Amino acid sequence: MNAPAPSTTAQDASGLAALIREQSATEIAQLLADAHARAERVRAAATAELESSAAAAAREGEERGRRRAAALLAVAEARGRLTLLQARERHIDEALGRTHTQLATLSGVPNPREVVAAFVREALHALEPGPVRVRLPEAQAALLDDATRRQLGAGRWALHFETTAVPGGGVIVEADDGRRRFDNSIAARCRRRAPTLRRLAAQLLWPAAESEPGT
Repeated sequence: MNAPAPSTTAQDASGLAALIREQSATEIAQLLADAHARAERVRAAATAELESSAAAAAREGEERGRRRAAALLAVAEARGRLTLLQARERHIDEALGRTHTQLATLSGVPNPREVVAAFVREALHALEPGPVRVRLPEAQAALLDDATRRQLGAGRWALHFETTAVPGGGVIVEADDGRRRFDNSIAARCRRRAPTLRRLAAQLLWPAAESEPGT
C-alpha cells in the first residue's frame, strides 16, 4: 500500500483558501436569505400598517361624512321649521289685522250696540263712581241711545259722552278730575290681550302645529 504523499505548504494554503471560500459563500447565502426574509417582514409590516391606516382613514372619512350629512340635515330641518314658523306668524298677524279692522268699524259684528256698551261697562269698573267722560268715535256713539246710556251709568257714574277719534275704535273713560283714566280702545284691548289672542288665532288657524311638542 502506497503511503500518502506528504502535503506541502502550498497545498495546505490552497486547500484552506478553498475552504474559506466555501464557508464564505455559505455565509453570504445565509446572510442574503436572512436579509431577504427581514426585508419581506418589513415590507409586510409596512403594507399592513399602510392598509390599516388607509382603512382607519376611510372609516374616519365615512364618519366625518355621516356627521356632515347629519349636520346638513339638521340645518335643513331647522331652516324648514323657521320658514314654517315665519309663515305661521305672518298668517296670524294678517288674521289679527283683519280682525282689528273689523272691530274698529264693527263691520259684520253681531249686535254692535251691545259690543260698544260692553266696552263702556268694562272701562267704568276701572274708575271710582262719580262724574266720568266717555270718549268714543261718532259712529259708535250713535249706537248708544239715551236709555242705554242711563243704564250704563247704573246709578254710580254720571256719564258725559264725547265723540272723538279713538285708536281702532272702542272707548276711553276718564274721571272728570282727570286723576283716573282707562283706555279701552280696540288697540289697547288688543295690546293687553296679545298673547291670548295670538294663541287663539294659532289654535284656529294652525291646529296641527299647536298640538306638536315644543310649539
